[in-house]
Amino acid sequence: MSGISAIFNLDGRPVARELLHRMTDVIAHRGPDGTGLFVHGPVGLANQMLRTTPESLHEEQPLADESGDIVLTLDGRVDNRDELKEAIETKGASLRADTDAELVLRSYQLWGDDCARRIIGDFAFVIWDKRQRRIVAARDPLGIRPFYYYLDDKTLRCGSELRQILEDPEIRREPNEGMVAEYLSAYIVNTEDTLYKGIFRLAPCHLLIVEPGKPLRKRRYWDIDPSAGLEYRTDDQYAERFLELFEQAVKCRLRTRGPIGADLSGGLDSSSVVVMAHALFRAGKSIDPGFETFSQVFPPGPSDEAEYIDAVVQMWNVKANRVRVPPAKASSYLESVRRSLDFPSYPNSVGNDVLRSLARSKGMRVNLTGHGGDDRVGRSMRHYADLLRRFQLASFVREARSEATRIGTRTALARALSSGFAPLLPNQIRRAVRSVREWKQEFFPWINPEFARRVDLLERLQWSPPAPRFPTFAQQDVYREVFQGINVHSVEMEARSDAWFGLEGRHPFQDRRIVEFAVQLPESQRWRQGQQKFVLRQAMRGLLPELVRQRSSKGDFTNSFVVAFEQLGGETLFDNIPLAQIGWIDGARVRTMLRQQLGEDACMGRSQRCINLSYPVWMVTGVNLWFKAVFVESGL
Repeated sequence: MSGISAIFNLDGRPVARELLHRMTDVIAHRGPDGTGLFVHGPVGLANQMLRTTPESLHEEQPLADESGDIVLTLDGRVDNRDELKEAIETKGASLRADTDAELVLRSYQLWGDDCARRIIGDFAFVIWDKRQRRIVAARDPLGIRPFYYYLDDKTLRCGSELRQILEDPEIRREPNEGMVAEYLSAYIVNTEDTLYKGIFRLAPCHLLIVEPGKPLRKRRYWDIDPSAGLEYRTDDQYAERFLELFEQAVKCRLRTRGPIGADLSGGLDSSSVVVMAHALFRAGKSIDPGFETFSQVFPPGPSDEAEYIDAVVQMWNVKANRVRVPPAKASSYLESVRRSLDFPSYPNSVGNDVLRSLARSKGMRVNLTGHGGDDRVGRSMRHYADLLRRFQLASFVREARSEATRIGTRTALARALSSGFAPLLPNQIRRAVRSVREWKQEFFPWINPEFARRVDLLERLQWSPPAPRFPTFAQQDVYREVFQGINVHSVEMEARSDAWFGLEGRHPFQDRRIVEFAVQLPESQRWRQGQQKFVLRQAMRGLLPELVRQRSSKGDFTNSFVVAFEQLGGETLFDNIPLAQIGWIDGARVRTMLRQQLGEDACMGRSQRCINLSYPVWMVTGVNLWFKAVFVESGL
């Protein structure tokens, strides 16, 4: 995962090289293989290179065309290389090299703003087009590669990390209260705002065009066609097609210049990625570059998934690394904020830093994960609404009963009724009900009501991007999940963690082709008689150990939040909290929530109560750590 930087002075001022160097130096961890700079008058591009593919060994960036009029800086990987090469050569163009950067540059030359749509892979890029005197930038469809920018009437600043933008002393550090409120609500919706006023993220699958004297232009370059439905006749046909796409998604992510690592938690998703990689090696479809897995192991209890990890390792003779990760020190969360100037890492993922460090010490530059599996092939609760709309009451009751065996009758019934009836209500009624509940502070009583009103939090949380109309509520829900703000945030946090250790995270379930297939799936392929991820389980027959393929449980890592709270100060954590002093939260309510969270039996037996408490309390904690580090300690 390389790093990119860009400056475009719209008023014509020459680029300050010192600033471009600073923007690049602060992301040195993203690219240990060198820095490349391009500066020409008011434009500056830079690339901090991490070479992760064989072709990248011969890649130099920023990359210019023969005339020097078009210059590219790319953080990315092209997965449809053969298809793109053929299309380029069919148009009569020639390739000077076999690198991904050359493919992207030639694509822009041939198709202009339409080039991003033609690229399958993970990417963020900036192109300076001297002939049209404009900057064109794009981010991949799932937002795997981060992209931040600041724009006013005089200048554009772009980068792979938020901190790069803040290297410019002329950009003020001001809290973006609207986004702060979303974080505090534990329900992130927005895909463009950051915690800083005036600094933005380019939304996934969007293109950005900046020209002097013209308004900023942003447009979506890719979407999923709801009319391209899947109409296979049997479960086996669905499974075969999914397996074909999944094999393709894993294979293209095995293109590396050295050994490759993979997360192996013991869950269905990460295990499927690992065994598919080994199946490709055994079949001679990919060359094993030196493949190892990395797993956290825990003492006996709800977090212990050792038996599932062992089953995969034994079946495929995997070279495995098992690490018992000690709880993160309290200082690690503050360090996370100070180095990123952003929200800290989460307690249930910070242990991965130990695994990432070990992988890097073994020469890995690429790490495979199962990230996104739950969203791609997991269930949608909106299926209950589809059953009611079709008057399939017997099926509604049957599905609710099967769910009750897993989470209890009362919880299952409440979920079924709320998920079943809410989508059937007219939009005006739904909004009215939400509004009444909101003003009673039933959703987030820990947030100061005046603050919530001032930032129009209700409106923010109800916002969703325009979406095509799908045949079912469930498909509509899965589509929205793909582009939901919390999912984009999760991907960005994962990328930030990987990049800090000089690793490139690759996520087969986040492949564009997998997403297009998954959104079109009928719900019976995602959820069958209480069993989630049905199509994945069917596809992985004979590949996964049956112990893993048939498992219905998931590891419970909420206790990591309790440990983090205790290390950060326990019940004194929110004494004299700055967020309460400036009127963002109700300090007394947050302290009550924390005491409940730290209660002796709060997290025993996969308690839903514990899960419901963990995230809101941590979001308050994280925003507080960020605010103290960035504004209080610095005196801003």
